[in-house]
Amino acid sequence: MAYADRYLAEDEELVYETRQHWTTLVSEFLLLCLIIAVAGAAVWALPTDEDWGSTGVWVVLGLAAIAAIWLWLVPLLQWRATVYFLTTKRLHKRSGFLSKSGRSIPLARVNDVAFSASLWERLMRYGTVRVQSASEQGMMTLKHVPDPEGLKNLVYQAIDGLRDEPPAQPPH
Repeated sequence: MAYADRYLAEDEELVYETRQHWTTLVSEFLLLCLIIAVAGAAVWALPTDEDWGSTGVWVVLGLAAIAAIWLWLVPLLQWRATVYFLTTKRLHKRSGFLSKSGRSIPLARVNDVAFSASLWERLMRYGTVRVQSASEQGMMTLKHVPDPEGLKNLVYQAIDGLRDEPPAQPPH
C-alpha cells in the first residue's frame, strides 16, 4: 500500500499495513442495489407522455444520485481512508478523507493486546483487536481487521524485537 511510508520516522520500518475487511461495505453495497432498484421502478412507473413526467424522471434520478452518494460513496471513501499499520516502534490508526484523525501507540507503552472474533467473523477471517497502553488514552480498538490473531502476534513480535535492540547511545 505504501500509505504508511510518509508517517515513518528515520529509525523505524513498516512491519504490517492493512485496511478494514471488505465485509464492512456489504450493507452499503446492498443499499446501493436497493437505491438503483427503487429508482428504476419509479422511473418505469412514471408516465412519459405527461409534461411533468420527464421532470419527475429527473427528480427521481437526482434523489437516487444523492442517496447513492450519501449511503454508498461516503462510506466507501471512509473505508478507503481507514488504515491500520504497525512499525518497528509504533502501532498506528489513521482515518478520514475530509477531516483526518489518527492515533499512535508506542510499542514500548503497550501493556496488553487482545483480539475477538465471532463465529461469522472467523468464517470471514476478520475481527477486532484491542490494544491496552500505559497512556492517558488507554485502549485503542481496531475494528474489522483481517486476521486479527495474526496482527496480535505481529504486535508481540515487534515488541520483542524492540526489547532485543541495544539501547540508543546518547550523542557526544
